Amino acid sequence: MSEQVCMTGAEYCGGAAGVDTCGYPVETTGNTVLDILEHRSSTRAFARDDDDRPVAVTDEQRAAILHAASRAPSAGAMMMYSIVSIREQATLDRLADLCDHQSMIAKAPWALIFVVDYAKWIDLFEHVGCFKPEFVERTGKAPRRAPGLGDFAIAAQDAVIAAQNAVVAAEALGLGSCYIGDVVENAEEVASLLDLPPYTMPLSMLIIGTPRKERPAIAHPVVNLVHEERYRRADTATMDAQVAEMDAMFRPHAREAGERVVDIYTRKHTSPFMAEMSRSMEWWFKNWLGK
Repeated sequence: MSEQVCMTGAEYCGGAAGVDTCGYPVETTGNTVLDILEHRSSTRAFARDDDDRPVAVTDEQRAAILHAASRAPSAGAMMMYSIVSIREQATLDRLADLCDHQSMIAKAPWALIFVVDYAKWIDLFEHVGCFKPEFVERTGKAPRRAPGLGDFAIAAQDAVIAAQNAVVAAEALGLGSCYIGDVVENAEEVASLLDLPPYTMPLSMLIIGTPRKERPAIAHPVVNLVHEERYRRADTATMDAQVAEMDAMFRPHAREAGERVVDIYTRKHTSPFMAEMSRSMEWWFKNWLGK
């Protein structure tokens, strides 16, 4: 059976334990970064001003968040991703429609789309003459005009790492954020909206703004999460514990009394929405591979 590791801040940092407004345990370690990670939760409702407009993210806040994203680790410092910064209401409205009709996107003051991007490297190779016959003859190397799935894997990792840096920076500035994975849905329309060239893919989106109200942190499942040295398939006792843990967290959100979390997730992952996501991902990969 996999060893279950669930250390709290109080156990390894001498912090004080407490509970949030929903009764979940919350630790305070005294370490600013660890406390931000412990208390952070997704923001889906943003504060509005007296004219009923979203409270704007300031220029200074945007600059700090984008700088933090740029400080994320990157393979070979190649930065094989781009960040599309969006504040125009018309674009936010369209993204809300394309991303499974989530109105909170349209009500956010700012969105960042993290795009896996090899196109800019092809452009750069072209710009500095890497495709010219004399370069190939001199170096014996012919730069590829199209990326492979290995390039995508590295670029995707870099893009998500940068996004999480932006999340932590936003939280440190008193702002809230929410990941929007649905940005890969309706692939053709998203590509057209953002003027995305071949060899790109919008992998993730963040909506960012001032939270409308305090956001209590929620627990995250930890059973069957950490494996020591080698991966181990869960035994019956571990899977029973995993289901029980998730039932306790998510049963309040069930549509019917007594509905178990496995029913909730089965319904979600066999929905028409997930089928559309799969179709869209196939479109993006064909676009990425140039097929």
